[in-house]
Amino acid sequence: MKRYIMFANMFGLLLFGTMLAGVLGHNSLLTVDRWVSTNMPLVRLDWLTPIIKILTDIDGVLGASLFSVGVVALLVWKKQYRHAIFYLTVVLGAMGLFILVKQLVIRSRPGNAMIEIGGYSFPSGHTTMATAIAFALYFILSQMHRWEPYKRILFFLALGWVLLIASTRLYLGVHWFSDVAGGFGLGLFWVTAVKLWFHPLSYALPGHLWDIEKK
Repeated sequence: MKRYIMFANMFGLLLFGTMLAGVLGHNSLLTVDRWVSTNMPLVRLDWLTPIIKILTDIDGVLGASLFSVGVVALLVWKKQYRHAIFYLTVVLGAMGLFILVKQLVIRSRPGNAMIEIGGYSFPSGHTTMATAIAFALYFILSQMHRWEPYKRILFFLALGWVLLIASTRLYLGVHWFSDVAGGFGLGLFWVTAVKLWFHPLSYALPGHLWDIEKK
């Protein structure tokens, strides 16, 4: 398991770094951004747009905050303190990272957005948080129930949710393609980094409070 997490960690960092270099260097990646932004209106449907708006709001600041409070409260109630600390570290760290990067990169949003939204564009905060939250829950739940088919289902559910949220940001025209790809990379890098960090920490502290999967 650990080698797969390390691979995902390196992949996330590479993806985020590639998107960041493309945005800062104004290279050919921006051609893809413009193509996606120009052609996205062609796939918009009147009946689908309200659904997309609801889905993207679920992963917004309010939705993600309320959900995370509920997750942490449930974990504490179940006396799963190590999982609660792991989840909080992932969520708060991912939020801080994407806010910091946005302020450093200062990228403007596309000009054809369907909804009014402020702030900078790179990386997509929605995609970063969706990735961090979904895979934090994957790690937690896959430790509680180690049946392999169950873990595979959890993985694809987490990945599917991330792709769904990322697609809503493109559909609504509030992000460039590189924003959501960079957000996915940043979120994946962070959640796997925290997972790897918790592994050696479990040996340094007494008891089983910090114990995580050692496969």
